[in-house]
Amino acid sequence: MIVFDIVKSKVQPDTFTDDELLLKIEEVAQTIKTYCNRSDIPDDLKFVHANMTLNLISDEIKSMNPSDFAVAKSVKEGDVAVEFGTSTTPSEQATLRILTNYTSQLNKFRKLRW
Repeated sequence: MIVFDIVKSKVQPDTFTDDELLLKIEEVAQTIKTYCNRSDIPDDLKFVHANMTLNLISDEIKSMNPSDFAVAKSVKEGDVAVEFGTSTTPSEQATLRILTNYTSQLNKFRKLRW
């Protein structure tokens, strides 16, 4: 069973097209490769890869409201004024949150870079 089959079996039918699912899978694959300093993804990470993709999909669905990602750009104490802005896109933030949830499993597959 490949990652696409695992993800497709766990996503509600007609929610995403196959191309959209493949794009999410590739996005997570690139994140894993970058974090682990590898050019491949070991077979032992197949379910981790699928679960990270599913978490990314569910995170993006839940966070369609951009105000969820607002960060304070400036704060003024006298008469309290706070200006909000976003530092990264919601997709980037979702990917970073998911990566931190799986670092303990990914650390076992990291390679040193010289």
